[in-house]
Amino acid sequence: MEKIHCSVGILTFNSAATLRRTLESVKMFDDSIICDGGSTDDTLAIAHEFGARVIAQDARYKNKDNTLRDFSGVRNQCLDAAIHDWFLYIDSDETISDELREDIRQIVSRPLAAGDPLVYRVPIGIMMDGRRIRYSSNFPGYQHRLFNRTSGARFHKPVHEKIRYPDGVPIGTLSHPWYVFTTRDEWHHYLLHTKGYRAQEAQLYATKSWGFFIRRIVLRGLRTCLGALGKSSRNYLLHGFSEAIPVRGELGRAVAPFCLMAAILYRKLCRASTTTATHDDTSLA
Repeated sequence: MEKIHCSVGILTFNSAATLRRTLESVKMFDDSIICDGGSTDDTLAIAHEFGARVIAQDARYKNKDNTLRDFSGVRNQCLDAAIHDWFLYIDSDETISDELREDIRQIVSRPLAAGDPLVYRVPIGIMMDGRRIRYSSNFPGYQHRLFNRTSGARFHKPVHEKIRYPDGVPIGTLSHPWYVFTTRDEWHHYLLHTKGYRAQEAQLYATKSWGFFIRRIVLRGLRTCLGALGKSSRNYLLHGFSEAIPVRGELGRAVAPFCLMAAILYRKLCRASTTTATHDDTSLA
């Protein structure tokens, strides 16, 4: 069967445990780009085994401890290295469904006509301990995972990166998912497993105005909390618990916005205290 003429961008760092599964799901794509953060395990060997191209994550986007501080920066590295206009991105512990692969094959194989979508929303699928989750408060969880570079789309936001594209770009919606792989233990300890992302967000947003904090963090966080509680409760009542996200996971989703609020507020107050102390010292001098 002919290869799919679409570039795939994947970020890695010591991802050998999951990368083979990921690359197996996109092996029919003729251009896979691995943007690696200095792996010391078998990540690069697996990448070369599947014929993927490997580029190094730019030091500008990394912290001194080698962790990423700007995910959009390295995503855009993949985008700039792509040989095709059509571009798909997934993480090194994710896969695409067979149905999504064939949807993409059809999209990229036909000539673009005026008004055709240049950006596609793709629904998320969740696997937990090897079985598919059917009910989750974040479903369908669309993300713009497939797009054409002629749209002008680029990644933005250092954390929880997403693409930004000009107004008026035609958008399409696909029905078949890409998959994230989780365990029951991860859902039971949701707040612990997502702590690192909140710390990065808190550091980023602590410098924003109080108005931004109220609008974007507090009000949006309240909506997220109520949405998670409302949708998950409905799912449990209508469909039971066996094919749904564990209760502790949904509760973690509901509480997480308040943890972020507290972390940002703490950093803002520390900054204000430091500024006041510096001002007092200057006045005494």
